[in-house]
Amino acid sequence: MYIADTFASMNDGYHNDKVSPHTKYEKFEGITLSRITFLVYIGVIKAPYLQLLLELTEIIQKKMTEKFNIEKQLYFSYTHLVCRSALTNNSGRTDFSHMVHADNCNLLSDVNCEKKSPAFSWRDYSTILYLNDDFDGGEFVFASDSKGRHIQSTITPKCGRMVAFSSGKENLHGVKAVRKGKRCAIAVWFTLDSKYKEFDRDIARHMLDNGITFDQYFDKQLKEFLVSQI
Repeated sequence: MYIADTFASMNDGYHNDKVSPHTKYEKFEGITLSRITFLVYIGVIKAPYLQLLLELTEIIQKKMTEKFNIEKQLYFSYTHLVCRSALTNNSGRTDFSHMVHADNCNLLSDVNCEKKSPAFSWRDYSTILYLNDDFDGGEFVFASDSKGRHIQSTITPKCGRMVAFSSGKENLHGVKAVRKGKRCAIAVWFTLDSKYKEFDRDIARHMLDNGITFDQYFDKQLKEFLVSQI
């Protein structure tokens, strides 16, 4: 939660200037593994936080492999720490924080989901690990239709609880409105295709294992300038 509260940036991961790409009633913030690694590198975030994130997500990877009986190598594809915050306390909201969708195809109808750009078609498995539960709403739902009219199951976020599923149209899902407070989670997507593995993770691990820091290569003045731009 410390990293999310301090360093997450608005609309991270989306190419527009909206407060949230999904709903006008919330603020969406996030931070990628690559940015966390950079902030550790320049000394803004302490290395143990990154170490904890890597170890925690590696446990998730192991659990995924066991739970789904995956015999092939399961690669990390993307790691994203995300928060959704209600802009106003509105207990009457019935809309979605994130509309029903699939994680690896463009959902065009209840039965049609195209695996082509801009979909991340290489994603095979998805996980969400909740970091807090001091908020109202934000339930994770599985649905049988693209509009979310027919909810199959609802998962109430709780700190330490994880949701895991295959990423295709067989698992249409969404997030109900966050009515009050701030909902944070670590989202991790996995792939069976090594071409789409998360190379940022290799960089982070190499940096930690070898104790590489910004101070070894650049002067203090440049470091202060870069920190001021964050």
